[in-house]
Amino acid sequence: MFLCDYHTHTHFSFDGDPSSTHDAMCRRALELGLSDIAFTDHFDVNGEVEKIYTPYDAEKAWASMQEIKEKYKGRLNVLCGIELGNAPQYPDAAKAALEAFPYEFVIGSLHNLKNVPDFWFLNYEPMPDALINQLFDRTLDETIEVARFPGISTLAHITYMHRYVTLAGRNLDFKPYYEKIEYLYKIIMERDIALEINVSTLWKGLGISMPTMELLKLYRDCGGKLITIGSDAHAPENLGKAIRKGYAILEAVGIHEVMTVQNGQRVMRSIQ
Repeated sequence: MFLCDYHTHTHFSFDGDPSSTHDAMCRRALELGLSDIAFTDHFDVNGEVEKIYTPYDAEKAWASMQEIKEKYKGRLNVLCGIELGNAPQYPDAAKAALEAFPYEFVIGSLHNLKNVPDFWFLNYEPMPDALINQLFDRTLDETIEVARFPGISTLAHITYMHRYVTLAGRNLDFKPYYEKIEYLYKIIMERDIALEINVSTLWKGLGISMPTMELLKLYRDCGGKLITIGSDAHAPENLGKAIRKGYAILEAVGIHEVMTVQNGQRVMRSIQ
């Protein structure tokens, strides 16, 4: 079976484990039988501009990725990438980050709404249903902005907020938002951007992927075909976790391939 992981973090991410070096991740990838690994450390634009997190050392990270790419050449397809978070909030800084180096794979993501803390900081347990719904509606609006940002390869964990709503024991009905979600899918399909299935919520025991099977089926029904898959591992021991479970979900909704990047070109690979 072809195995890949297109969403990973090293110690260059502000929340990466100190043990998560590029070399350690590659060694683990070979142990697991992965063919591809994409390094996608965090560059949350608001975090950088507002100095919320430890700054991303793009120059050192790029040099390290180039070194490791050469070291594992012929044994592992290593992609030098980045996770560009919240790009529309500071578009000039985001554009400059992408232009600094010729990244092979760019994840577009949304971790917080404008002028609101990261979704994981919010307390959903006492939150009225109406407010949860309002926040999710705003999330879709700002995710649409992310999807329109130039240079994105894949749109990550579009139900990131839902992860924390679920952890709080609350429910979120997606059906009232189908029209807006379909519009989001239309944009990424028109822009030839992939949709990520993020399986971190599976290996962390939530029993759902991001997006959920329901929304992956909706993507398929809308004609969506481009899918990337990632564990969102921040440490070597979590690399590749639940990738097979993610494949099973994709198969269940009628998606049988994932998008990879080989020598700068997109290649669709069977997950069977």
